Amino acid sequence: MRLAEEYDAAQDRGEVRKDGQRGKAVEGDNTLSGPATASDIGLRRDEIHEARKLRDAERDEPGIIQRRVGKG
Repeated sequence: MRLAEEYDAAQDRGEVRKDGQRGKAVEGDNTLSGPATASDIGLRRDEIHEARKLRDAERDEPGIIQRRVGKG
């Protein structure tokens, strides 16, 4: 859940790209500049997606994660 919070906050601050956001071409270079991608910081998009799902489930129904883990 913390991953989702921190990643979303970094997107809001412009530190990592938002979904669909593209970098800017650098003249004379074959790369793009701009905010980092999830891959640049060592995260997979599916990890971010799962973290967001957990965060949202806990927000919508506080304690759900602990109840589910406690039963396992």
